[in-house]
Amino acid sequence: RTSIWDETLYKAWSSIVYQLIPNVQQLETNLRNFAQIIEADEVLLFERATFLVISHYQCKEQRDIHRFEKISNIIKQFKLSCSKLAASFQSMEVRNSNFADFIDIFTSNTYVMVVMSDPSIPSAATLINIRNARKHFEKLERVDGPKHSLLVR
Repeated sequence: RTSIWDETLYKAWSSIVYQLIPNVQQLETNLRNFAQIIEADEVLLFERATFLVISHYQCKEQRDIHRFEKISNIIKQFKLSCSKLAASFQSMEVRNSNFADFIDIFTSNTYVMVVMSDPSIPSAATLINIRNARKHFEKLERVDGPKHSLLVR
């Protein structure tokens, strides 16, 4: 039995979704700018329903080439656990002495994950930056009007 939830199909489905985004270069440029402004090590944009990676920016190469699939599967399992408790997943913060990781609803069609290697940056500062960027990325999503949304609904 196969589905989009299987790690083996994850890359193929992500590639398909990526190709369906009409102005993906503009999205990637804006994601890079956002990451650089807030000094994030990595920013990932996930499709909201499937948690497929739509776009990402990283300031340095990562060793684990399967990390997107792993992250996606962890979040999907967490979302499933939340739904079993009649709760909905909205955001998450993971923090230790080496990094801080934030996952939050970003636009009507996406979640964002922001990875910061400086855990001394207050959570509130990063969350405010995500909230402020949300408005800009919502506009990008609607750039071509409702029929030609940046992301597939």
